Amino acid sequence: MPLGYTAFADRSPMHKFTYRTPRYTVDFPVQLALGEAIITGRCREISTDGMQLELRRPLPAGFQGVVCLSWQNVHLELQVRLAHTGAKQDALRFVFGSEKERAAVADLVARLADPAEPADQPGLVLVR
Repeated sequence: MPLGYTAFADRSPMHKFTYRTPRYTVDFPVQLALGEAIITGRCREISTDGMQLELRRPLPAGFQGVVCLSWQNVHLELQVRLAHTGAKQDALRFVFGSEKERAAVADLVARLADPAEPADQPGLVLVR
């Protein structure tokens, strides 16, 4: 075998990596409707797949609901489900009903990630 070459059999197998979508730091107020109770918190990260919330108490297992996103002239209502829960942070995953919803979230996240966009408009509200 010539110097500098490795036989294919000597190579380690290629590993498949699954990368998560980029997350962006934000600070939106959030209200969660759980039956009669309203829980307030903050959205601390958002991506095209979901968002991370800072809450006083963890959400119950199996939580599902509708999130209403408002920022500047963008207003969206999306189904969400609990992805994971922690002591003070919970992650919600968007459950898209159409490609139009997915594209609208991608556009919102792109605008939030753009440093030229003003970020002075609060507004994530979760409703049941």
